[in-house]
Amino acid sequence: MSYIERKIRDREAVKNSILEAAKRIAIKEGWHSVTIRKIADEIEYTPPIVYEHFENKEDLIKELMLSGFRMLSDGFKKSAQGETDPKELLRLLSVNHWEFALKNKELYKLMFSIERPSPNSEMLANINEIKSIFAKVANNNEKLGREIMFNWVCLVNGTISTIMHFMPPDIIDRDPKELFENSIDRFIRSL
Repeated sequence: MSYIERKIRDREAVKNSILEAAKRIAIKEGWHSVTIRKIADEIEYTPPIVYEHFENKEDLIKELMLSGFRMLSDGFKKSAQGETDPKELLRLLSVNHWEFALKNKELYKLMFSIERPSPNSEMLANINEIKSIFAKVANNNEKLGREIMFNWVCLVNGTISTIMHFMPPDIIDRDPKELFENSIDRFIRSL
């Protein structure tokens, strides 16, 4: 391995350790507590090393969110391989959101917060892929497809957020995933 290749690999390793440290801090203390200084302390470097990789905290947070959306998209593409039925694709998309949210709770909260970044070209491509599923469900009626997509986003994110933050025992007397999947199934049957 050449010196340049090793240098690039080492730089990527430091960048990844910075991102992982930010997630660990968020899990312990919440996203509001993530600071460049805390990240530097966590990885045992100085703040200027963190600034070599990220202009500021907002830049770092944006990178985390974009990587989260990439992971979410990759998970859906993997689970949807070969599937063509739009309603089944919608169910797979929903389950993918659920599984991602449970594995990455803090990142999911960040990704679907009000502060999320404007979509970049990669995110727009993924959004357009999702829009195409809703267009098929709506028999290519664009207006209806957008409305169904809006309803789905509200249902999925609202249900996941409610289960993550507020699980009243008198309502949730069974497996939360089962409750989520039942909501999605009812939604899909209503289309």
